[in-house]
Amino acid sequence: MSKPREEVSDKAYYKDIHFLYDIIHSLRSIEELKLFLKDILTKSELRMLKRRWHIACLLQEGHDVRTVAQKSQTSTQTVSRIKQIIDEGNGGLNLALERSNQVERNEKSDRYKVRGSSKYVKSWF
Repeated sequence: MSKPREEVSDKAYYKDIHFLYDIIHSLRSIEELKLFLKDILTKSELRMLKRRWHIACLLQEGHDVRTVAQKSQTSTQTVSRIKQIIDEGNGGLNLALERSNQVERNEKSDRYKVRGSSKYVKSWF
């Protein structure tokens, strides 16, 4: 599938997209979400999504752009783009990072110990 050059402006399209958000919200477990993401995203898209999250986590830990680029095996341009989203985006990534930090701080359950355990994360996808 080629990259869409612009957003579709059809009412039915927006209705379907809103329904997609509802469906994602309705998934009842991490397993259901993993199955959905594996089906809806290509392997490359899934790899990019995981890498972007990893970059965001490293940036939030306070690493500089070059260090994050080395650790994530990506370009400084990609890291800078994620940093810009954190700094100037809509707030969704910051919200997810904050929730991730809350989970880490609470550490109530082993099933939430995601960051720092690459073996567990690799088995997700």
